[in-house]
Amino acid sequence: MVALGSSVASAYSPWAVQSRVGLSDARLALDSVLMPRPNLSYIDYRSGVMASGDTGGVGGSSHMAMRVKPASSGLAVTVEMGNCVINTPGLGAYMCALDSVKTLSLAASSATTNRVDLIVARVYDDLNPAIASASGVRKFTVEVWTGDPSTGTATVPTPTPSSGWHPLAAVRVNKDATAITTDDITDMRGPGLVARGGMRSLYGADAKPGSSAFQEAGAYPGDQRWVHNAVFQHQVYYGDNGDPKYSGWRGVHNCLVYSANPPPGERTWIKGATGMAELCRVTIPDLGTPYMIEPTARAFLVLSAQVAVDVRITLDSISGAVVNWRREDSMGDTADRTKVPGVPPLKYGPLTGKHDVVLSVAIRDIFQSQPELWGFSWRGNDTGQTLLQVSVLPSTVPPPAV
Repeated sequence: MVALGSSVASAYSPWAVQSRVGLSDARLALDSVLMPRPNLSYIDYRSGVMASGDTGGVGGSSHMAMRVKPASSGLAVTVEMGNCVINTPGLGAYMCALDSVKTLSLAASSATTNRVDLIVARVYDDLNPAIASASGVRKFTVEVWTGDPSTGTATVPTPTPSSGWHPLAAVRVNKDATAITTDDITDMRGPGLVARGGMRSLYGADAKPGSSAFQEAGAYPGDQRWVHNAVFQHQVYYGDNGDPKYSGWRGVHNCLVYSANPPPGERTWIKGATGMAELCRVTIPDLGTPYMIEPTARAFLVLSAQVAVDVRITLDSISGAVVNWRREDSMGDTADRTKVPGVPPLKYGPLTGKHDVVLSVAIRDIFQSQPELWGFSWRGNDTGQTLLQVSVLPSTVPPPAV
């Protein structure tokens, strides 16, 4: 016989009829379409500005919505229209709309010291204990929190309420300033938010691998984001199972290409049984996520007669880990011979962090008397002949089965 076992009721009501739904219940029900935050012991959502279009010009690309800009004149800024999410932990998030461009006036500048003002989006709700607004006050605003110039150190002020607001920009007000410029404004909106299942967007400082927004974990395996920077822009979260090979953010599909030729110089000869030389190298920056390299190369060389060389692609230095190599020789020749060996492409990795990829040549054998007189040469400024090219791809290790 089927029988009911253990049962535990949620604190939040699913009923939204006949005035039976509470205010926090309603927020949490509506918030189910928003992007959650990971690894918390209560229902929580990301605060921030919803992604909304794109704009170029000064300051580069951005999600535009609720962007803070200098006003046309005076000590004032404007805030673009848009939507934002302001979370109150455990009590639900507010989905807010700024209906038009708003202008905020800043306090007069000091005659002797600089200060920093903070522009925030803020919600007031006297029925939410996390916000503790004055009785009867329920509204959404954008407002200025004025910094303190008397300290002598220009720092971003901290608003008095601990929640119910999200920063939009820090504005530097220099001493004796009469106007605000674009360089005075630091964008603090954070990643452009989307609904659950969408792709968050990281711009500017948030898109740098060392930023807290970049390093924040995904909410669930399969969470996606767009990083507007010279990295693997489209990334998916693999989860965190303690194994770096299968964890964290991974590039979805992209390819970066780096190329190098020998630096300027005349023809250089390397002789002797242990002779070797670096021809050129490329530097792969820290991309913030694991990646694979697929290098290939050709070397325009002149070999002495009866000489064998290894053309090598190595990691970080001429004596580093060998990625791939090719042997070339002039056995049977009686005079110097031009050789153009090519090193075929080979995937290598996964790698993390910054690395150099090095093209070098090393003498392997010399079948001549007085080996110190024989060897190989290459030429600087050789942009049309000797070439190292490295394709950089996201790590393609698949996630583990679940």
